[in-house]
Amino acid sequence: MPPLYLSYLHLASSIREVNKSYRLTDGKQVMVLEAILMAYSQDKPFSMLDLVLLNEIASQVTLHSIAKQLIQLKLIQAHTSKTDARRKYIHPTKLGLSWLDDCAKVLSSLNMSHE
Repeated sequence: MPPLYLSYLHLASSIREVNKSYRLTDGKQVMVLEAILMAYSQDKPFSMLDLVLLNEIASQVTLHSIAKQLIQLKLIQAHTSKTDARRKYIHPTKLGLSWLDDCAKVLSSLNMSHE
């Protein structure tokens, strides 16, 4: 069994390859996508307001720009609330969920190699 740090390096490299295949070029894009996916997995609505409050990731302007990039990459979608036209909600697309699945497969393959 290889040392644990080598497993980590393999995992990090493999995840970078997955990100590259989905054209995710910035760690901040990944953190925003992960936040959206986490809310989605917990059946919690995720609004643009929730996004811009993620100030530990970046400024409001940068977060809004990242959301636009993720929409262009077809990893997330934004839709206007039916009850309040001022609110937009964000959720992952099928492609965004595929990104998560591909990352999970990398982790799973790493676990399999240790058994």
